[in-house]
Amino acid sequence: LEKMRQLIADWQSEWGAESTWPKKFYEQLKYAQGRGRHATDAFFSQCEAHVEDGRRLLWLLRSMTRKGFRGMSHRVADSYEQVFDLLTSLLIELRFFEVKLDEYAPISPLSRISESRYY
Repeated sequence: LEKMRQLIADWQSEWGAESTWPKKFYEQLKYAQGRGRHATDAFFSQCEAHVEDGRRLLWLLRSMTRKGFRGMSHRVADSYEQVFDLLTSLLIELRFFEVKLDEYAPISPLSRISESRYY
């Protein structure tokens, strides 16, 4: 678990508290847009790479729990609590970036999305 904790800590953005992420994302995007199209494309590529790396970490965490934990019951319970905490922090950030990518750089251009999708 220690190695996994370190991998997740290394992956996480350095944007501080979750409540500041939307503002930081917007600031980074505006900065990139001010530098031109290539910088904006690079920003979204970095976000996409961050999401892909997060998904790989999620897969690793899932693989780890499939093997199970051995030991005394209180240690096993503690290990699963640690996994839950890691999973929570990983999913919160991963989902934030997935939503932002979908919002600002959707895979399907808006012109191709059916009007029935909007309520």
